[in-house]
Amino acid sequence: MFNYWIKGKQIINNQSVKDKKKSQLKKTNVDFLIKIAATISVILVFAGIWNAYHTGQIADQKIEKSLELQKVSASIKREYNEISSAVNFALTSGDRLWNNRYEKSLLELNKSLHISSKLGDKSFPTKTQKSLSEISLLDREIFNLISNKKNNQAFSLFSSSDYQVIRFTLAKDVSETSLNLNQQAEIIITSLKNRVLKTTLILILQVFAIIGIWLYVLSMLKLWRKEQNIHSKELIKLAHYDSLTGIGNRALFKIRLEAAFKQSRRDSKAVGLMLMDLDHFKEINDSLGHGVGDELLIKVADKLKTISRESDTVIRLGGDEFAIIVTNINTQLDAMRLGEKILSIFESPMQIKQHEIKTSTSIGLSFYPDDAINSEELLRKADMALYEAKRMGRSQVKFFDAKIDIAARNKAQIQDEILIGLEKNQFSLHYQPIIDIKTNKVISVESLLRWDHPTKGSIPADTFIPIAEESRLIIELGSWVAKTACEQQVAWENKNFGSLNIAINLSPVQFHQENLLNEFDKLVKQTGIKKDKLTIEITESTLMENRHDLINKLHALRSLGIKLAIDDFGTGYSSLAYLKRFPINYLKIDKEFTRELPNNTHDISISRSIIKMAHELGINVIAEGIENTQQLQFLGKSNCDSAQGFLIAKPMSKENFEDWFTTYNSIPVSNVHSIKKTS
Repeated sequence: MFNYWIKGKQIINNQSVKDKKKSQLKKTNVDFLIKIAATISVILVFAGIWNAYHTGQIADQKIEKSLELQKVSASIKREYNEISSAVNFALTSGDRLWNNRYEKSLLELNKSLHISSKLGDKSFPTKTQKSLSEISLLDREIFNLISNKKNNQAFSLFSSSDYQVIRFTLAKDVSETSLNLNQQAEIIITSLKNRVLKTTLILILQVFAIIGIWLYVLSMLKLWRKEQNIHSKELIKLAHYDSLTGIGNRALFKIRLEAAFKQSRRDSKAVGLMLMDLDHFKEINDSLGHGVGDELLIKVADKLKTISRESDTVIRLGGDEFAIIVTNINTQLDAMRLGEKILSIFESPMQIKQHEIKTSTSIGLSFYPDDAINSEELLRKADMALYEAKRMGRSQVKFFDAKIDIAARNKAQIQDEILIGLEKNQFSLHYQPIIDIKTNKVISVESLLRWDHPTKGSIPADTFIPIAEESRLIIELGSWVAKTACEQQVAWENKNFGSLNIAINLSPVQFHQENLLNEFDKLVKQTGIKKDKLTIEITESTLMENRHDLINKLHALRSLGIKLAIDDFGTGYSSLAYLKRFPINYLKIDKEFTRELPNNTHDISISRSIIKMAHELGINVIAEGIENTQQLQFLGKSNCDSAQGFLIAKPMSKENFEDWFTTYNSIPVSNVHSIKKTS
């Protein structure tokens, strides 16, 4: 659980980083919008200034030109320039609006020519009007083409020699004709006024555009702030509360625990950390589905909140793991009472989706500042107390104490020493024979692991095997056992010790390895053992686990030629419906049911029932724990196939077994059980 706590912190930190990046991205977008708005506003302001400045420049030029034309005798020439410019600009810009200007200039030019004809010689104005009339027809054609988007044709007409000749003639006539400069000046002043009016309108539109842009930016900024407020609340809830149960999560756990420490230092009162998880929760998920499991977690969380005080904090650490931070503790008994209340929640089955679920919990307790002075150490020690509560039988509250700490340190030391023991060949195998009850012949040998420590002496298997399984060192140990046992069987086969089958025990951790089949296939090929001479013993509890790949894996092992045995049969929760589907060769009756044979009537009934059931399923039966001839005789009469126990022989080293086996085979069958048992 302590490792889960570390992983939980990493998950919360990663989520916080993601949320921070998301918020930063939105802020960046708003900042970008403001920059765009500011840029557009500056562009519009400068465009307005430039437009006003440009209009002023044009006004100065036109006024100056108007005054100049009034002083120049050839005013008609200017009007000619105007109509020529209109045609040129229309061609270059493709805008037909130049037609209006052209027509105005043409009209003024005709008026000037008419005035000129009245004031001066008529020959030149008449000649100019004729040329002007001819070219105006062509110019109008050009404007029509531009209006119809036929710019190429308009330009071709403009570039034609006929057009250019007429235009040259008109230019020559205009230069010879004097125009009325006063009327031309009025036209210039009028166009200037239009320009100023247009510039004023554009400036007004730019001002409104700037106002509109910033109103939009302000509305978006207001919306972003509103979203940020909502998002902040959601982030706080997401970061500190469990989405399934609604109670606090790991992030809130850290915050509340640190706050509790501060309060403890002020009030001089202890803080209790209570850890618990639901017993067999995985089986509930596997058998009834995750939906039912989730509903169970929600119900448990609600009950924990109801039982706890307002000053306490109920936390879901993850999965089926819960924690309660207990504050304002006068004595440790206060926390114990809360723990007992929690245990009482599970006394009756819980109704979940038409299912009555009977479960329980184990609770570990540690205290600040007595047990630890920081959150991680307090959590670790509460976890150690929880483990001890489970080890002692579950459904109880266990305080952390020095013994638990010592046990944890010893466990860690044993884990290290197991690795050293493998490296320095401190482990060995002892062998216990199994006989055929009818013939008294040795048919198999069970391999049993022994550890001869250089300073601690012989360490019992029940001391180091559970630690090896918990730390998964059993995989490495088990590989060594399997290889050594197989090599020994082949060696005995070569010594003509008979065709002995050799059995090895397989722990649940080993059995559930994904590469188990490949490992055994490789083992058989490397050691050269005949496949039918190897038996794997698997505990009944392992076979009762609800795993979808269980039966497939058993059949795959059998397909390799390896024999399978159920060890400690009768001590678990066997289901005949499952048993008939297992490809089992041997069923070993646990010594719990053979110890008091043939005097205990219950054991008699159980043993006979197991033997009969196994035979009907085509499975051979091996009885364990046989220590006297009365047990062996009863089992023989009950048609039990094989026996194993101290009556035959205790587990022996390789050398002692070879001596024992030689002696056992050299005496008459009727006297074999009078051999001195080798320890």
